[in-house]
Amino acid sequence: MRSLARSAAVFSVLLLPAGAGIVRAQTTYPNVKVSGRLQEQFYYFDNEPYAATVGTESNVFTRRARIEARGNISENVSVYIQPSFEGGRNLSGVTTTCTSSPVPPDGGTPTITCRTTGRSGLRLRDAYVDVRLTEEAAATSIYFRGGQEKRPVSRYELSSSNNLPSIERGGGQGLLPRASNDLFTAAGFLAHDVGASVRAEHKLDDVRLLTLKFGAYNGQGESLNDVNGKKSFGARGTVGITPKLDVGASWFTHDGIVTVGLVPDSSFSNTAFGVDAQWAKPGDEGLFALAEYLKGDDATAAKLDMQGFQVVAAYNVRMSSPTAWLYAVEPAVRLDLADPNGDAEDDRVTTLTAGVGLYMSSRAWLRVAYERQSFQADDAESISGIRSMLAVNF
Repeated sequence: MRSLARSAAVFSVLLLPAGAGIVRAQTTYPNVKVSGRLQEQFYYFDNEPYAATVGTESNVFTRRARIEARGNISENVSVYIQPSFEGGRNLSGVTTTCTSSPVPPDGGTPTITCRTTGRSGLRLRDAYVDVRLTEEAAATSIYFRGGQEKRPVSRYELSSSNNLPSIERGGGQGLLPRASNDLFTAAGFLAHDVGASVRAEHKLDDVRLLTLKFGAYNGQGESLNDVNGKKSFGARGTVGITPKLDVGASWFTHDGIVTVGLVPDSSFSNTAFGVDAQWAKPGDEGLFALAEYLKGDDATAAKLDMQGFQVVAAYNVRMSSPTAWLYAVEPAVRLDLADPNGDAEDDRVTTLTAGVGLYMSSRAWLRVAYERQSFQADDAESISGIRSMLAVNF
């Protein structure tokens, strides 16, 4: 009996680590992970002819300072919130405009509406709730999302700003906002909007996905209410061709209000589509490349034909010593061709960026780049100079 008791005791002791592992593996809800990024930027450009539009020729500012909270409320419900301070603070550029409604017929008090415009720095970026409508192990997962997210257009716009090889997606401060990203953002096709979307993800194998997404949005942009009762709609599909090559296509119709003559047209809408491809991911060892073509109408009553094409490439070379302060070196180049009106012959803008990234770790880097913005118009002077960014992710 003593021998049997001793055997049972030993067996119980052996089982304790396994049992503890099972307990530790259990997930508790809600669980939230906090992360963030900080990006400090400097530039110097010979932009004096355009000073009234772009400001000073040199500047040091906080490009992004973001704290992100991401977590699961339950097995099928997750949340993501990302406030941000960015762009610097320019109090002289912040104005408040108030308008008064006509005096009511009964002699009551008119309604006064005030709106503040300008650059205040503090913004709400992503803020949404995801609900998974399928089982976790299903080959095809379907998600419903409500809140504020990016419209599903432009692969480079949808790429995380954690590590952009070209520092900026558009022209950026110091240059004129004439790059492809700037044109299609101004027309209401890119950047954040408030609405709801449905996304389906089908596993082709362990690493490749087929993703389809459809969304409906206010159409007014970041943190803004709708103004005309209509909605903007967008769709996007991407597919992994190989473990590194991914291609996609997108479509968006944007609603707005324009004035035709003296009459506001609340039924106005403009449309765009895009195709894109990407090799690998930013920051991965070896080659990263992205190319995309966008075409659509601008946000004016004339619906001018816009086009944009850009290609971005970088090559990440890892250092041989894992303890060296220099983790990797990454030369990068971007070429952007933007045409705001296909019927005009002298308004195309070319933005060229060539630089190098110096990684202190996979989460800390310094980029220095030469940038040149040139214009098709014969009498328009080009802008060139240096842009740099020191950034960390945590």
